[in-house]
Amino acid sequence: MAVPRNLLAAALLACGTAAVLSGCTPADSGPAVAAASAAAVADEGADDFLDDEDFLAEEDEEGYSPAAEPSSEPSSEPSSESSADSAASTAAGPARAAADCTAPAQSPGHEVLVVVAAGPAELTAQPARYTCDPARYAPTGTPVHYGFAAAGVTATLVDRPHDDPARSVPLEDLITHLNDCLAERDPADPWGCHGNAYDVVLDSHGRIVRIGEVTVP
Repeated sequence: MAVPRNLLAAALLACGTAAVLSGCTPADSGPAVAAASAAAVADEGADDFLDDEDFLAEEDEEGYSPAAEPSSEPSSEPSSESSADSAASTAAGPARAAADCTAPAQSPGHEVLVVVAAGPAELTAQPARYTCDPARYAPTGTPVHYGFAAAGVTATLVDRPHDDPARSVPLEDLITHLNDCLAERDPADPWGCHGNAYDVVLDSHGRIVRIGEVTVP
């Protein structure tokens, strides 16, 4: 039986319309959209990864410092061994100073006085105490007057230029020298002032029979 032409045309038109509509249905569009989204995410991830690598490379370049590299040069800091030697030397310093500061032994009948005034007939002095100060002898106690023995007095001064620790001089010269030093005047050559400490020997009456200037280091 022959199909009318108008029915055939309508059927063809309906099939074409259905085909077009079937290509645009949500069920068919889901996979295509998901695939496109996945591709976009992958592209963004790749871009982010490359950006992260560039950022890390820049951080490495900025954070680099020659000081961070190990140096082959010897360290200028003192080693523990040298520090220990220095500490031992420092500790030994006071011990050496104490050893150098030992009071010299005195001969029997001798005593050291620090003179505070001198005249032709007597001098005034205080007992001396040995110290570690540059002057070595410091006055202590109450000043005492000491007269000179009538029989004569042996007097000596320190002559450093000639390396003579006990050069004999007249008593008058020793008194003049003492007064110059007490007044802080320059004494006559070759003498010098050494703290006005004198080693003396007294007779049985307490008068000076021997007086000698004491040298200091």
